[in-house]
Amino acid sequence: MEKMERTMAMVAVFSFLLGGAVGAGVALLLAPQSGKKTRRQIHHFAEDLAGQATDYAERLKKRVL
Repeated sequence: MEKMERTMAMVAVFSFLLGGAVGAGVALLLAPQSGKKTRRQIHHFAEDLAGQATDYAERLKKRVL
């Protein structure tokens, strides 16, 4: 039961962080700057986020299994 509660808490934190990341992406899209610069920023941000998500998923999998 404790493991389930911890997992649910981790999912909630991950969801919150994912929401923040989506919000940051929207802010980048709406920022007044050149399209090329915005696309480059989004690309770097997405690469960083993908790496962080992969690391988080691996840690979560180890804790759950």
